[in-house]
Amino acid sequence: MFNRDSSVEWVEMKFVVPTNAILREYKEIKDTLINHRPEDGHKDWYAVTLFGFGSDKTNSHWEYRQKGEKPFVTEVGKKCQGTLKWVNTLPYSRIDDVRFLVIKPKGYITKHIDVPERNWLEPLNISITYPEGNKFILNNKEIKYKPGMSVVLNIHYEHYVENNSDEERVHLLVHGKKNKEFWNDVDTWPQ
Repeated sequence: MFNRDSSVEWVEMKFVVPTNAILREYKEIKDTLINHRPEDGHKDWYAVTLFGFGSDKTNSHWEYRQKGEKPFVTEVGKKCQGTLKWVNTLPYSRIDDVRFLVIKPKGYITKHIDVPERNWLEPLNISITYPEGNKFILNNKEIKYKPGMSVVLNIHYEHYVENNSDEERVHLLVHGKKNKEFWNDVDTWPQ
């Protein structure tokens, strides 16, 4: 059984993802994307927050939370009600943020470690589109994503992503407190 403190690189989940419905909502709001973390050397990586502390607050929730503040459905999130309704069916006791993360054609996310001080399984990274030519490498191992695949990542390990295609790579990212039942939906993990 897994938990947040498991040190594996990733765990694939068995969630049934309504990729077509989520993609339809994404296409309605894609003009709200903002350049995500360009100061870190990434190229053509974009994001928008559906649930958090503002649609333009695209880093992790812990960077924005002020004492007593609670995350909320953003103006963009109000246009993605089906997506958020589905996220709320997942086995979480609390959702902290929900974001679209998009890599434009020929874009990439440079090698980085998000939380070097913590070795934990967090967040849930859901593939909505994953065109041929994309590559997601975590701790020198490739995660062979396909549309609809849900993976809990251990972002303590170095990782990078390349979009070597002519289409957008669209993922949905969820941070939150997982219920104990969350880990009942494990599909596979790397050996």
